[in-house]
Amino acid sequence: MTSEDQVTEHKVPASGGAAPGLVLPQLAALRPGQPERPHRSAESGELVIGRGIQVKGQIGACKTLVVEGELDASVDVRLLRLLEGGEFKGAAVVQDADLMGCFDGELTVTGRLRLSPGARVSGQIRYRRILIEEGGEITGDVAVLNGEADSQPAASKTSRKGRR
Repeated sequence: MTSEDQVTEHKVPASGGAAPGLVLPQLAALRPGQPERPHRSAESGELVIGRGIQVKGQIGACKTLVVEGELDASVDVRLLRLLEGGEFKGAAVVQDADLMGCFDGELTVTGRLRLSPGARVSGQIRYRRILIEEGGEITGDVAVLNGEADSQPAASKTSRKGRR
């Protein structure tokens, strides 16, 4: 927690097994000047990797993945939101992607790929539909998905030398 974070304190009543008067600090705002995010239940299926957080690994069974920090992973999610300042390295298979940060790796988007101004995407990129706003950049091996076989991650495909 930084000195910029606002903290509120809540007293827990003695009932329910908690110590009388136990004080629990909670962040009142994620960033100064930003409104507090609405609370979402675990059932919402959203995972947020916040600014300043670094995560490595594999992520699946997630409806929405929001990356504000750094992620080095393999993911299979419905919606990838890579926010400004966020960095993603690895492989992602997603239905839709809304990118504002930096992506480097293998990206397969079976629906719509949107690059906002400031987005930097490089690597092996496959998509069904794409929208690149002015200021968004995409480089590398970029291709449109045509059929069912194309929607699989590049790592699981066999070599198709000589075919274009």
